[in-house]
Amino acid sequence: MMKQNNSVTKIISFFLCFTLVFVSFAAIAPEAQAKSLSSLRDEQAAIKDKVKDSEAKIKELEKQQKRQEEIINELNNQIAILNDQLNNVRGQKNIINGDIRDTEKKIAELDEEIKQLDAEILAKDKEIEDTIAIFCERIRANYVAGETSVLEMFTASSSVSGFLNRLELFRRVTQNDQALVDELNREIAEIEEMQKKLEEKKKSVEAEKVALVVKRNDLQSAENELNATQSTIMAKSNEVNKKLADLNYQTKKLEVSLDQYNADMDKIEDEIEAFLKEQASSGSSGSSGSSGSSNAGSASSNISTKGWQWPVPYSNSYITSPYGYRNDPISGAYKFHSGIDISMAGAHGKKLVATKGGTVIRAVHSNSGYGNYVMIDHGGGYSSLYAHCSALAVSVGQRVSQGQVIAYIGSSGYSTGPHVHFEIRYNGEKQNPSHYVSK
Repeated sequence: MMKQNNSVTKIISFFLCFTLVFVSFAAIAPEAQAKSLSSLRDEQAAIKDKVKDSEAKIKELEKQQKRQEEIINELNNQIAILNDQLNNVRGQKNIINGDIRDTEKKIAELDEEIKQLDAEILAKDKEIEDTIAIFCERIRANYVAGETSVLEMFTASSSVSGFLNRLELFRRVTQNDQALVDELNREIAEIEEMQKKLEEKKKSVEAEKVALVVKRNDLQSAENELNATQSTIMAKSNEVNKKLADLNYQTKKLEVSLDQYNADMDKIEDEIEAFLKEQASSGSSGSSGSSGSSNAGSASSNISTKGWQWPVPYSNSYITSPYGYRNDPISGAYKFHSGIDISMAGAHGKKLVATKGGTVIRAVHSNSGYGNYVMIDHGGGYSSLYAHCSALAVSVGQRVSQGQVIAYIGSSGYSTGPHVHFEIRYNGEKQNPSHYVSK
């Protein structure tokens, strides 16, 4: 009997231990899952902060690049103006150099003419001197021989005709000597007058040359100043270009980091989706897809036959971009659009409502990608996403009912204007929302 009691006691103890272990495991498992999801969200938040910081830095760098590009454009304009001025100055200098060469040629020609006239004057002076010497010699000979009177010539002549001939010859010699001297003096006077005019012309041309040289020197000074200014501007331009290249390098470096951050975000998103799939396959559920009543204050509820509510509760809302492949409005690339875009007149700030009841699993504030967005787990593997919001009205972990206001339409993240990017996912796979909701 005692042995049986001991056996019973051991069996009871075994079951009690097993039960305690099972209960403990059951209690720990959800906690481990919760910690895993929490860890993923923490990583996601940290990466979002990095993305936000990188985007802010890129934005600032782009502003700096724009400023530097404006400076370079201004410097290039100044260089272009200086080049025009330099070309103008150099053109004027070339013309003046040509004028100076022509003037120097004129001066050389005048010098040659003056030289020739000087030689002619010297020759005429010599001719006059020779003529005067002959004349003086004749006078001296007459003086030595004694002055011949008319009477002497008459008495010395054998006839009257001979006397007349000798008298005429004497008269002609005397007149010829005087005429020769007078002609030489006249020629010398003409040459001296010509020489005087040439000297005056030479002085005028030399003064013209001096003025041209002064002007050329002024132009040379202007050219030197322009060259110095151009060198300064070129140095500044090179400095700005170097700074711009550095800014471009920093921007590209940040863009590479941003691409990596976005890749990390995609990876974490896949992990969260995998977690939700696992949660859905294990039978856990959010809340009833149709529970609760609308508090959106909407003009239209528009619940489809499948029980999904149109997320923009206004009768004048419409789809601006459907689900499927399209030309991306920002990059222009032909790519897949994983949801539908909905907008309306005066869309900014309009209410967005939960398409079904469920639990908020993401309430993200971001300047990239989806921008500010909300994601709701509806249970059964279904979830919905509302992106590019101007503001959010819910937080992670909050339970919402169908038609409840969860956010407000905006244009945050990668967006070209106020609208909501709306997605529906089943077990993490993106579905065509038009198969679930309708107006």
